[in-house]
Amino acid sequence: MTMQLQEQKQPGRQFKLVPDVDTDRNNSGWQLTYLDTITLLLAFIIIMAGIAGVNLFLFDDPETGLRTAVTGEHRVQAPILELEQDLIILLEDKIGEGALILETEDRELRMHFRGSSFYEVGQAELLTSGQVIIDRILEAIHELDFYRFNVDIEGHADSTPIHTLRFPSNWELSVARASNIVRYFVESGFEPERLKASGYGDTFPVAPNTDEYGNPIPENQDMNRRVVIRLFY
Repeated sequence: MTMQLQEQKQPGRQFKLVPDVDTDRNNSGWQLTYLDTITLLLAFIIIMAGIAGVNLFLFDDPETGLRTAVTGEHRVQAPILELEQDLIILLEDKIGEGALILETEDRELRMHFRGSSFYEVGQAELLTSGQVIIDRILEAIHELDFYRFNVDIEGHADSTPIHTLRFPSNWELSVARASNIVRYFVESGFEPERLKASGYGDTFPVAPNTDEYGNPIPENQDMNRRVVIRLFY
């Protein structure tokens, strides 16, 4: 705001400062121009990021009141943690039973399920209990569908040999288990291009299948017969 000297018609020719209303109104115009520029710049960044395939994480800045777009670590960590919290609520019973272990990293979330929640021993048909679990996972993903998570299903077996007409080895068994879960995702409306099935046989045990004398350890074998559902960017 600028001030002008205005002569007072009093003896001694005294002066006082009075606001120049017109000048103040003219000077406030730069603020509108600045806000318009920032808005256009933000819109341009969002458009270019969309073309480049970059996900933006938007948040409202409480200090400025403006919505801010952030790339980098922020766009990865926030949705993963939010998804984890949703899954903890939806799968609380499985976590309490010890049938589910959740692991999170910056760009992915891994759910380790004991195979008994999904299959009978030596079988690949998806149990009703497994379908319920997948339905809950899909519910959590749909809540955050904006972030477009991909899903990798890993099938794992214990070291007990299997030789059947359908499953000549644990490799075929683990692949069939992963593929059946993928099929259920697709039948539930999940986009096939965001899915992958991986079978690892008994090559990645989380605990020894046998003791030092070669005797099977049933508890460990149960842990190794597992399904891992990996959600990632």
